[in-house]
Amino acid sequence: MEKTIEIFGTGISGCTIARLYAEKGYKVNFYESKKNIGGNCYDFLDKEIYVHKFGPHIFHTNNKDVINFVKKFAKFNGYKHRVLVNVKSKVVPLPINFQSIKDLFGKKSLEIIKLLKKNFKNKPFVTLYELMAIKDVVIQELTKFLYNNVYGNYTSKMWGVPLEKIDPNVISRVKIILSNVDNYFPEDKFQGLPSDGYTNMMKNMINHKNIKLFLNSKKQITFKGKNIYIDGILNKNQIFYSGPIDQLLNFKFGVLPYRSLDIKFETIAKESFQDASVVNYPAHKSMTRISEYKKMTLQSSKYTIISKEYPGKYDTKSKKFCNRYYPIHNKNSELIYKKYCNYLKKFSNFHMLGRLAEYKYYDMDDAIANAISIFKRNKVK
Repeated sequence: MEKTIEIFGTGISGCTIARLYAEKGYKVNFYESKKNIGGNCYDFLDKEIYVHKFGPHIFHTNNKDVINFVKKFAKFNGYKHRVLVNVKSKVVPLPINFQSIKDLFGKKSLEIIKLLKKNFKNKPFVTLYELMAIKDVVIQELTKFLYNNVYGNYTSKMWGVPLEKIDPNVISRVKIILSNVDNYFPEDKFQGLPSDGYTNMMKNMINHKNIKLFLNSKKQITFKGKNIYIDGILNKNQIFYSGPIDQLLNFKFGVLPYRSLDIKFETIAKESFQDASVVNYPAHKSMTRISEYKKMTLQSSKYTIISKEYPGKYDTKSKKFCNRYYPIHNKNSELIYKKYCNYLKKFSNFHMLGRLAEYKYYDMDDAIANAISIFKRNKVK
C-alpha cells in the first residue's frame, strides 16, 4: 500500500516537512488555501527587486542542520543585517553599540563607555537587565534613556500597551553591544537572503516527484470520535496542519489573540531611500519601522521600494489588521491553546506544525529546525 502524507499550509514549515517525507519515498498531498505558496515568507519581483509581502525576512542561524538543508535549495547573498534607530532626530545603530552611545551622548559617552568596559570586562554584549543591576548613577541614566527612548516606546506600539504598563522584564533581555560591531545578529555566522527570493527557494523545496501541490484548496478537515475526515472522507494518513488552530476547530474553545501589521508599500524613483535596510522609529505615534528591500536583497534598480509598518490588534473583520503575526501569550490565551491541544491529542494521526498551529513565534531557521524535529519524531512505518 502506498504511503501518503497530508500537509496543510505551504509556509516554510510545511515546505520543509513535505520535502523530508518526499525524499523518504512518501507521497505528499500538499494543500494551500491561497493562490501562492510561501506563507508569511512569500515574496515577489517588482522593479527588479524582491519585495517581502509580509515585511522583511532575514535568514540567520548557527544551526548546521538548517544551513545544510536550505543550501540545497538556494544560493544566499551573504547580506549582514544592519538596523538603525531614530532617537531624538539622530539616527544611530541598533542594537545600541559604542558608536550609538557616542552619537547620542557626545562627550559624556567617553565616561559611559569606560564604565561599561569596567563593569563588563571581556563581554561582547550586555542585556538591559544586567544594566539595571548596576547602581552607578551614570549607568542608571543610560538605562533609563534607552528604556524610555529606544525600547519602551517601540514595544508599547508593537503590543498595544501604554509605556507605563509595560513589564520591564519584557524588554530586559535586549542586548547592548559592547563594541562598534554594527550587525543586528552578531552571533549568527550564517546570514543572508536567497538570491532568487524566498518563494523560489520554497518552490525548489517542493519540486519533487512525490509532492502534489493543490493551490486554492478548499479541503475541509473535520473530527469525529477518534477519526479525521477530509471533505467528509475518512483519512487515516498522517496529517500535518500549519494553519490557525482555533479557526480549524471553528473557535470552539475561544479565539487566540494576535498582533497584526498594516504594511504600506511605496515605490520611489531613486536608487536609495535610507542609510540601512531597516530604520526603527520608536517616537513615531503609530509607525514602528521603514524597510528598504533592495538593501537586503542586494539587487540593482533605478527604483527603490520601501514598506512602513503600523501594528494593530488582529481582527478578521479588519481590512488593515487581518493577518496573524505575533501570538499574544498571557494566562487566558495559554489556557485556550491548551484546550485545543488537549482536544486534538486523541487524534493520533494529526500533528500541529509551525507558527499558527503551535501558537508560537518562530524565526525562519527555528521553523525549519522544528519541522525537522517533528519529522524525526513522526516517521511513518
